[in-house]
Amino acid sequence: MSDRDAMALRLVDLGFAWPGAEPLIRIGQFALRAGERVFLAGPSGSGKSTLLGLLAGTLKPQRGEVHVAELCVSSLSARARDRARADHIGVIFQQFNLLPFLSVLDNVTLACRFSSRRAERAAARDGDIESSARRLLAELGLPETCWPRPAASLSVGQQQRVAAARALIGAPELILADEPTSALDADARADFLRLLLAECAAANTALLFVSHDRSLMDRFDRAVDLRELQVGGMA
Repeated sequence: MSDRDAMALRLVDLGFAWPGAEPLIRIGQFALRAGERVFLAGPSGSGKSTLLGLLAGTLKPQRGEVHVAELCVSSLSARARDRARADHIGVIFQQFNLLPFLSVLDNVTLACRFSSRRAERAAARDGDIESSARRLLAELGLPETCWPRPAASLSVGQQQRVAAARALIGAPELILADEPTSALDADARADFLRLLLAECAAANTALLFVSHDRSLMDRFDRAVDLRELQVGGMA
């Protein structure tokens, strides 16, 4: 299979329900190709955050399979799912989840401390992981004067760029972005999205971008409503 045809993400007959509740996730088939950039929409309560938890391996489905980079992560133990996430997935959280007292550079390189695979990729691309972090921060438009500062001292927009660099370092096969622009104003949102899409394209990294802001949809390869993915949904 060529890089162009490789699958970064594939879901098969996926089902999940919280205890005592009706099934929330019921997806027959869904996939992202390597390098594909997909916008995922859906109203509050439709299961977007739950789906991201299943994809990242922090939740285990009651039925079906989650494949990331051809690895069936849903069949793994919790420890092995953690390792698969570190190796193959970068996550951009809505609330950033940076370590506030670590420097910007240390926050970005942290992803490679947990994954030798991503550390090796970063070093192969840029010589070492710190050089890779510096390149990403520069390309994402964060001034060099910010790099040694604690992450907590940065503005919201700057912290979001740090979070993106941390997710991108070491070229994981898949980026999961959970409402990553919700705290940004219109200008910062457009700038951040442009840079994120460019970095994913350069690394051939697939991007699943979850947002309620449908004005951003036309910047992606395709847009999907979670309700349409559900078995018996609108599609």
